[in-house]
Amino acid sequence: MDFRDFILRKIVYLFITLFAIITFNFFLFRILPGDPARAFTKGLSADMVFLIREKFHLNDPPLTQFYYYLVQVFTGDFGISSSLFPRADIGDVLWPRIVNTVILVGIGTALAIYLGVTLGKYAAWRRGRATDTVGMTFALTFYSMPTFLFALVLLMVFAGTGWFPLRGAIGELPFIGRVDPYEMSLWERIISRGYHLILPVIAFTLEIMAEFAIIMRNSLTDVLTEDYITTARAKGVPNSMILKDHAMRNALLPVVTVMAISIGWVLGGTIMVELVFSYEGLGKLTWDAVGARDYPILQALFLIMAVAVLVANLVADIVYTYLDPRVTV
Repeated sequence: MDFRDFILRKIVYLFITLFAIITFNFFLFRILPGDPARAFTKGLSADMVFLIREKFHLNDPPLTQFYYYLVQVFTGDFGISSSLFPRADIGDVLWPRIVNTVILVGIGTALAIYLGVTLGKYAAWRRGRATDTVGMTFALTFYSMPTFLFALVLLMVFAGTGWFPLRGAIGELPFIGRVDPYEMSLWERIISRGYHLILPVIAFTLEIMAEFAIIMRNSLTDVLTEDYITTARAKGVPNSMILKDHAMRNALLPVVTVMAISIGWVLGGTIMVELVFSYEGLGKLTWDAVGARDYPILQALFLIMAVAVLVANLVADIVYTYLDPRVTV
């Protein structure tokens, strides 16, 4: 099987898995107790309740509802919020939060991957030395620490002193304070967004970075004991080339798997960090939607997260074939 057939097969599997997720996503919320029309029908007459149920196909059989749901999904129409943002279009609710989350989690994930892999690489290369001990102590400390705890410490120490904003994704400028975002220039909006991102990005990056550092260190430690590494050293290959060209390529394989999951969850946000810093992203929206039982928003959120993870895993499979020629397509 050539590479093109491999990609085609993976894409077919992706769509099959996606359809299964869409089906599960539909029936999951239909079997929950309660009437989803209640949020629309507070204080309305029985006739208006009936019209609303007809409008949203709530009186139709489950298969008919599933058909309309599939049409909505594949046309990009996620429907209307039922309780959290009454009668607001879900697309309008999601878009600004997607932007906020992609910026926060995207920057944090990129930094975590780079710093974690770098720390794990040097710890493994200097196994048993001070660099290894200090690096792994640092990584294990943040790996075992709950995300919300470290985020709260940052919030109390730095934001509590007035050095950084307490909440939000945009709206305050350093040394100036609260400013209406609609009155900001483009440059001021960029500065304000970066100002709000500093503490959340630090909290998110250190938490995820620790996982990459530990996995990279353990994987590279195993690779460095292989016979082909000993052979390369016996041939007089420089240590820098052994690390870069021989060891890192194979050691990155398990890291790629974690990368795929982490990148896939970029659109899922990080609930704890966004809650602590009141950051208006998808993670906080998920928490709020669960509390408000806004099932249409939850369906849209779960579907977006599932698609992101599926695409990230497809990319990881492709990267695997590049890193390790032994992986057959």
